[in-house]
Amino acid sequence: MGASCTAGACWSSCSSARTHLRVSGSCSTLPEARLTALMSRLWGADVAIDGIDRFHGGAARETYRFRASAGGRSEWLVMRRDPSASLIDTSREVEFHAIGRAHAAGLPVPRPVHLDASGVDLGSPGFVMTEIAGGRACNPFEPGAYGANAAITGVALFTALGQLHALEPDAADRATLPFMDAAGRLAHWKAEIDRHRLRPEPAADAAWRWLVANIPAPSGPPTLVHGDFRSGNFLVDADNRLLAILDWEMAHLGDPMEDLAWVTDPLWGHQMPGVVAGTCTREAAIAAWEAASGRQFDARSRGWWQLFSTYQGLAIWITSAFEVAMQKTADPTMIFASLYPYRAHNLQAVELLKELRA
Repeated sequence: MGASCTAGACWSSCSSARTHLRVSGSCSTLPEARLTALMSRLWGADVAIDGIDRFHGGAARETYRFRASAGGRSEWLVMRRDPSASLIDTSREVEFHAIGRAHAAGLPVPRPVHLDASGVDLGSPGFVMTEIAGGRACNPFEPGAYGANAAITGVALFTALGQLHALEPDAADRATLPFMDAAGRLAHWKAEIDRHRLRPEPAADAAWRWLVANIPAPSGPPTLVHGDFRSGNFLVDADNRLLAILDWEMAHLGDPMEDLAWVTDPLWGHQMPGVVAGTCTREAAIAAWEAASGRQFDARSRGWWQLFSTYQGLAIWITSAFEVAMQKTADPTMIFASLYPYRAHNLQAVELLKELRA
């Protein structure tokens, strides 16, 4: 694989920082036997499994790449399953459905192959999807990660986001994806902070008081929301052009302003003021999104959603600190998340509150 990353990228990933662990059948925790049985059943043939790699650094799933072969057929696939500890509590059915919906609509995402909601096939709840090879997920803290094609990639990224938000939720979406408006999303993250806080959180509490007192009207009809749309969760090819959008575990029905606020959060900006997600200008991003979605950017609620993104980030980082402190994990990604991003969003919450209250 070299420096390439596939459909298991997470927010801390980049071609230089992502760790691949070559694994073998001697480890009792490996999914090789389970994958062999599953793929043999799905293909109706005796399938051989090899080339298993685990991608370390994922904050919400255990992710493995593997090759399935039978007769003249060979395919590289990716398995994602629940870990022992996670930054966020999410649903396999939701993620699998969202990937399938986006794939059917022609968005650049892996093809879903098999959902194991109970964990009987994979050892814990998860799913299998196709690999999107030859891509990399860049570190959102690395300036200039997308090189000379950054602006082109940004327009493509926000066009894809607009295409997602242009999809009208159907009956299957409404049956599978949770609906959470602004108030519902705020309540969700408030509960996470209350459940996991280990000490006073004055910045988060001040942000919540302002947010709950200023719930915005919807920017329009509900749409499919990715929920974690940001640099680090999409792959680019060797020319730094958009290849795939990953990590759909936080998908839901709601306000598309949520995705726009999260992807333009300075934390994911590659330390490059003046551009969003290390790619293009905010103006170019919004124009591409509006053209693809058929919707208008809601400037009135922009401030609320920006502060909400900061509050959401704090909830995730506080949860990470809790998992580490309770000795549920020693994953470096979880440790890092409880330090630098936590401090960055604490400071950002204070600055945004100053602006909003001015």
